[in-house]
Amino acid sequence: MIPPFPSTSFSDEPSPNRSPTWLPTREDISLILEASKEALFVTDRRGHVLSLNPVAQQLIGRNQRAIGYPLHELLHCVTRDEQSIEGCPLQTAVSSGQVTVLPPYRWIRPDGAALDLSATYWPRRKGMTVIGTLAVIHNLTEQQEMQRDIQRVARLAEDAPNPIAEFDESGTMLYANTAAMELMNEAGNHGDSILSIFPPRLEQIILSCLDGNPPSGRCEHALDHMVLAWTFFPIGDLRQVRAYGVDITADVALRKAKESAEESAKAKGLFLATMSHELRTPMNGVLGCTRLLQDTALTHQQQELIITMQRSAEALLALVNDILDFSKIEAGKMTLEVADVDLRSLVKDVITLVSELAGQKGLTLTNEVHENVPPLFRGDPVRLRQILFNLVGNAIKFTERGGVSISVGMDQVSSPEAEHVVIRWTVQDTGIGMTKSQLDRLFEAYVQADTSTTRRFGGTGLGLMICRQLVTLMGGTISVESAPGKGSTFTYTTNLLPAIQRTAPVSSDIDSTIQTAASQLPRRILVVDDNEINQVVACKFLQKLGYQVEVARNGRDAIESLARANYDAVLMDCEMPGMDGYETVRSIRKKEEKQRSPRLPIIAMTGNASIEDARQCKEAGMDDVVTKPISLTSLQAVLDHLLHTVSSQRELIA
Repeated sequence: MIPPFPSTSFSDEPSPNRSPTWLPTREDISLILEASKEALFVTDRRGHVLSLNPVAQQLIGRNQRAIGYPLHELLHCVTRDEQSIEGCPLQTAVSSGQVTVLPPYRWIRPDGAALDLSATYWPRRKGMTVIGTLAVIHNLTEQQEMQRDIQRVARLAEDAPNPIAEFDESGTMLYANTAAMELMNEAGNHGDSILSIFPPRLEQIILSCLDGNPPSGRCEHALDHMVLAWTFFPIGDLRQVRAYGVDITADVALRKAKESAEESAKAKGLFLATMSHELRTPMNGVLGCTRLLQDTALTHQQQELIITMQRSAEALLALVNDILDFSKIEAGKMTLEVADVDLRSLVKDVITLVSELAGQKGLTLTNEVHENVPPLFRGDPVRLRQILFNLVGNAIKFTERGGVSISVGMDQVSSPEAEHVVIRWTVQDTGIGMTKSQLDRLFEAYVQADTSTTRRFGGTGLGLMICRQLVTLMGGTISVESAPGKGSTFTYTTNLLPAIQRTAPVSSDIDSTIQTAASQLPRRILVVDDNEINQVVACKFLQKLGYQVEVARNGRDAIESLARANYDAVLMDCEMPGMDGYETVRSIRKKEEKQRSPRLPIIAMTGNASIEDARQCKEAGMDDVVTKPISLTSLQAVLDHLLHTVSSQRELIA
């Protein structure tokens, strides 16, 4: 119960009924008002403000006038009784002579600020007569805001969809929110302990957390129907621990699906690499033998059969290459190399490759490389040749009369000195053409114009999709214009780098350069391969090029042969039982380093055609790589380059 306000009146006159030893003066009262931390208003019986202290002035606003104004209108103080009848608490205090308390309420100040206030009205008396009130206004805004913050935080934890619990150092649960309680009830309904929703060794985790060693990361805990991830934090200095749980069931399922997909992709990649090697090894024998047979005395009918066999093998090789390229694109592992590129020689090579097929159909082949195209660039010559060869090959395949033209020029926005040079390529034919609906799906995987096209012309439908991906990797775009019966025009762009050295490479022809630089050098080659067919093909090719050849069947035989005799180069198969090619080359390089002997040129022969495999060969110590099936041209080019390099180095040393 609030004690009654002292009956002291705000005057200098003593009470007639008693003689107090001390009465407050006006100065004393003014000092009390000034020093008070509460907002104080002195009113008359009608509730008009007679005076107020600085805290009260600050409460209503420093620019707000109060003297002479009704306090009720300033603060909008209203009370409600049990019958919900509103009344002014100030008038209640005056009329009843009792202290009146106004519970906390929200007051909106004229400047728009919302404040939480409560008030106590003390009657002022002069003698037995109530002459006004002293209104003590309590500003509860900060206190109420803190209370609301506490309630808000409590509601956040309570309404959180994830389980939250608190424990003391003995592992006793002190608090659990609604989500945690629901999980514990569900565990109990299944006959399990309510603590089974938490990770095993809960007490050890709590003690470790309190000792300053909280678990690193989240503790995953699998239940029958879900997986929870718990995180533990110490709560200040209370020797308590708070545990936050998160339902990661979907994440775990996604992670398992991702791991399964990665394993599947890895198995697929391994399968494709193995199949590539296994297919290329017999194809090396087929293509090698057909190439060698063509140089023997054969009847006209035999020559035709050999040519048919070679074309079939080359078609199979193209199919293998397309499937491997498509698998790389699917896995996002398709990458580009950077080397010198002579566009004129590249176009010439493609024309040479397709000229026989075009001649059989009576088609004309024309090409134009514009004069503004520099002689040399830097890019991926293999992929550039692949794109052009694929498009020109398709054009010849779908053209019955007329011809195919190739045009290469620099884009108008490019200059030879630019950081990237945009080259525009155009392949135009007079073939069967395509409809609008066929064009819309042309660059999708396994798609040709229609099923009749596949039956009539063959193919997998992967070539154009691969071309588009390669063009995109080169920073370009590809498009096609076509109409039924009016042919097709493919246009694409590629970004190339300006050449560092603008000297065009010297191209060599296999028939005109059989007598190579090897004629001035010792020409003794060691072929290391466990496959007899590959041995025959390699030996025949090398002998045709004018080299002396010896054979080793495995890595250990190769090391023994190198110890007995000197060789100018080694052709090393990578996949051999026992000591494979990689291990053999590493052993040879270690011996060279130990004995400080000259570096022996070693060329890898592999059926694995990926860039990763080529990099593995180089890391093992091999100088160059030829991919099965080996062609006479590629083998000669690699040997000429390596032997010429070795010869030049020896001359410099001498």
